Amino acid sequence: MVAVAPFRALRYRLEAVGELSHVVAPPYDVIGPEEQERLYAASPYNVVRLILGKQSSADTEQDNRYSRARRDYEAWRRDTILAQDASPSFSLIEHLFTWQGLTQRRLGFLGLLELDDASRAGPAPGGVAGVLRHEETLGAPKADRKQLLEAVPANLSPIFCVYPDPQGGLQAQLTAWAARGNPKSTARRGDETVRVWVLTDPAAIRAIQEHLAKVAVLIADGHHRYEVASANRERYGAVMTYFVSMADPGLRVQPIHRLVQPPAPADVAHLDSMASATPAQDLDTLLAWLNAEHQGRFGCAVGQSLYQVEIRPERRAQWLRQAPEPAPLATLDVSMLHGLIFPALGIQPGQLSYTADAVEAASAAAGGRAAMAWLMRGLPVEQVYDVAAHGVTLPPKSTYFYPKVWSGLAFNPFAAGS
Repeated sequence: MVAVAPFRALRYRLEAVGELSHVVAPPYDVIGPEEQERLYAASPYNVVRLILGKQSSADTEQDNRYSRARRDYEAWRRDTILAQDASPSFSLIEHLFTWQGLTQRRLGFLGLLELDDASRAGPAPGGVAGVLRHEETLGAPKADRKQLLEAVPANLSPIFCVYPDPQGGLQAQLTAWAARGNPKSTARRGDETVRVWVLTDPAAIRAIQEHLAKVAVLIADGHHRYEVASANRERYGAVMTYFVSMADPGLRVQPIHRLVQPPAPADVAHLDSMASATPAQDLDTLLAWLNAEHQGRFGCAVGQSLYQVEIRPERRAQWLRQAPEPAPLATLDVSMLHGLIFPALGIQPGQLSYTADAVEAASAAAGGRAAMAWLMRGLPVEQVYDVAAHGVTLPPKSTYFYPKVWSGLAFNPFAAGS
């Protein structure tokens, strides 16, 4: 169902930029103003200048963040800051990170996802399309990425997809291939480390292509970039993509917690007819209770107080019988939170903000920066895939695939710019 291809990657020439660590960056949509300043200061060649350049009140149609990105890209190519590989390849990318105090390892590969009609996102008659999406997209981010795509003739950041690998066969092969040689490059940001290998072996490339041809992939991150690329597929043909096996033990989906802004909602005691609310000793205890395999569980922070909130079994059963959402979506905690609890407390969508950090969420409530915080457990990736395969999209801010895929590890130059 999915066609993937190796490509002649454009990469930073380490002799020109020094350490790769100085020029990589997280995806554009998680870079705030302070992080942008740090990345600008790290190197005159940091990829942030391409993916999220600074704006100025003096910007014009001729001189703006997009035109400056093109100017930098062209200069870096001309001055061989960026150099193109001699042969097409897949890049193996190992991401080491800390999760719940332990070092984790995620191993995926970078290639091109071909944008033919068979791989367009969404459900298809008699089955699923080659590419599944699970989030709604917004107009403003798509317009922004479209302008960048038109200005700079290259994929600057990969989208992130996961694929079924029931027995972990392809994952085992990726691990074996990475073990055969030293990485081409290594980069570090904080407590995260990324290592990159270049895979050119024809048999290995064929094995990857044959596996992906049999499955549908799920967009984990990069829905806006995928839609922009797909809408322009006659012009560009493919989009640079980082693929990870769903069998990879390092594949993590973090929850995204809800912060409720004033006015203050009703007290949690107001939920008594539909849910129990038991005081929790501390945040660690609350999170341990929350992450047990039970549907309809939430943490709630109100001021200095923490509560274990659980929807009563009979109310949950009633919800599942009467929910306006399709069954795969109605069973999710996020649907019950938004469909049952928030209406009962009078919480409106416009009162919500979001964070993936449970400590930050609880602190916001304790410090008065939020009237209330609702903590959630992460969705299993299999459940996200199943929902998407049924053609259903999740409520906004339902998943946070972690860690994010860095920009700057490789670029995909289009024909006109190669």
